[in-house]
Amino acid sequence: MSDRLALANAIEDAGIPRDKAQRVASVIFDAIHDNVATKADVQALAASTKADLRTAIIELKHDLTMRGIAGLLAAGGILFTALHLWPPHG
Repeated sequence: MSDRLALANAIEDAGIPRDKAQRVASVIFDAIHDNVATKADVQALAASTKADLRTAIIELKHDLTMRGIAGLLAAGGILFTALHLWPPHG
């Protein structure tokens, strides 16, 4: 409430009558009330972002590991086939 009062005082100091200054301050505070993040909101978002990032890194590591294993298996299969066919058996 003190922020609203301080804003009303600043508006009144700018030359707007007190009743109108209070109304403008109320409208401003009502307009931004649901659109302003609190310190707790920012901390919760940071914690959530860190958890999401960790999850993404774990999933990426798993995906890259699986691709690496698949690549090694494919290369091994190609090598086995090439060695099996070479040298030509006569």
